[in-house]
This record gives sequence, structure tokens and C-alpha cells, in this order.
Amino acid sequence: MPVYTANVIVLRRINFGETDRIVTLLTREHGKISAIAKGARKPVSRLAGPTEIMTYSRMQLATGRNLDIITQVEVKESFPRIRSDLRKIAHATYLMELVDRMTEEHERNVDLFDTLLSSLYLMERPNDPEKITHMFELQFMRLLGYEPVLDKCVRRERGVVPMPPADELYFSPSLGGLVCRECGPLPDDAIRIEPETVKIMRRLLVAEAPEVERMEIPPEVMDQISRAMRWFIRFHSEREIKSAEFLQAIRTER
Repeated sequence: MPVYTANVIVLRRINFGETDRIVTLLTREHGKISAIAKGARKPVSRLAGPTEIMTYSRMQLATGRNLDIITQVEVKESFPRIRSDLRKIAHATYLMELVDRMTEEHERNVDLFDTLLSSLYLMERPNDPEKITHMFELQFMRLLGYEPVLDKCVRRERGVVPMPPADELYFSPSLGGLVCRECGPLPDDAIRIEPETVKIMRRLLVAEAPEVERMEIPPEVMDQISRAMRWFIRFHSEREIKSAEFLQAIRTER
């Protein structure tokens, strides 16, 4: 039975049989895979902690007929500060489900793995998890090939043109970015958006971790980004992101 090692982040886990777990893993080397952790639910199992959601580990796996089998694990980070904060748990869980729902198995994407891991480390630090979530959403969609157009109206076919007037800026999830009245009637899903919000979104789209930590985002801008990205992702997602509803409830309460 061939054996291999991989750096992994646990995206999802479900119970299987009396003592086992099936986990969905994002690996840096092989993309998303499914594996079984035999005996992980036993009280003294060495696989119990490493198969918890969002844990980052170095795993050894044996290739199986239907599911690969986890044989050894070295936990690199369990993110205890995220797990002790309800808001951070909600945001991190949403990131895990987002990646699970919108990626296919065995499609290797090193940049995606690194971006997700970097986002978790940022959330582990004293940062606003919503800011980190929006950074990840924008960069994740870019990595999937759905980068939103944030420098011009999407209906302008040639060259870079001046931004529309501040009172004419809208974001259309179905068209994939900014739209304006000058280029035609607004689509039904057009969302009013402020120039400052567009500016912040453009920064988050390409920002490295140190820059994101330094960024201060006003609540009203955060709210506009939340609305735009929620509907943008929903348009491109083939399946519902269930944790998004809970996340929205937390945002509303805030």
C-alpha cells in the first residue's frame, strides 16, 4: 500500500462507524482529498485532535481503494485563540466550508493552500476576523478565476477608463464587478457601493498579511464589502454555503 506525506488543513469531518472519522483535507501537495482516521473517536486516540476542523498538520497517509488512510500526524498549529472566540470560530468555519464547497478533489493549488493558512494565522492574532475573511474571499475568488472587476465598469470593452462618478458606482454579482448607469440600465442585482469601499476591496485583493494587519476598515465599508461578496460568492457557488447564514447573523448582531 503506497504511503505519502502532505501538509494539510482539515476542512470538514464526519463520524463513520463506531469509532472512525472521515475527514476532508486541503493539502498543499495534492489539492483536496478525503481520508479516514481509524479509531479517531476513541478517548485515547492520537488522531482525535489532528482531525478537528481547521487544524494544520503534517500527515502520513496510505493510499486506499476508496479512501486514503491516515497513519501518522504531526500537528503544526491547532489555532487555540480562534477556538476560544465565537466570532473567530464562525469566520474560520465559513472559510473551511467555502473552500470545501467551491473546490474539486485532487486539483492542486499551492497559492490557495498558502492563502488559507495565512488567513488562519492572521485570525489567530488579535485581528478583526471579518477583515481577514474579506481578504480571503477576494483572493480566493481570484485564485478560482472569478476576480471581480474593480477598476472600471465591466461593460466597458476597451482599455482602462476613468471610474464612474461617486454617485454612480454599483457592484453587480452576476456581471462580475462594477457597473454604471452611463453604460446602460443597471442589472437587477446591482448593489450601491462607495468609492472608499472599492478602494479597500482593491487593496484586499492583492494585500500581503502585514499590510492587512495594518489596515483599518470603517464599519460601514465592512458592511458594504460583506453584502457585495456574499452575493458575488452565492452567484458563483453551485452549492449553498450554509455557514454564511450564521456568519450573517453575527454580522447583523455586531
